[in-house]
Amino acid sequence: MSKVGVTLALGGIAKVYCVHDREKRQVRSPDDAFMLARMAGLLVDPHSKFQTCGCCENVFATPDDTPRLCERCSLHHIHALGGPLELPIEGVID
Repeated sequence: MSKVGVTLALGGIAKVYCVHDREKRQVRSPDDAFMLARMAGLLVDPHSKFQTCGCCENVFATPDDTPRLCERCSLHHIHALGGPLELPIEGVID
């Protein structure tokens, strides 16, 4: 007697955003930061210091070593801190 089974596999890519609506861990190294600046037509001082933002965890250039958040995360929150979403997204399993 043979057994027949079905294997179900789910796949996909999840994007995580900080409370300032910036995608987390998108810029992971100083090289990525230089490449994005070049693509945007911006100049980055080669003597810049690089830090990782404590909110969005992206690498960004600063003129000194003073700890700070990136420019976008220094602004006010777009999403509320903590807590669940007000309404579930259609099609998401609880």
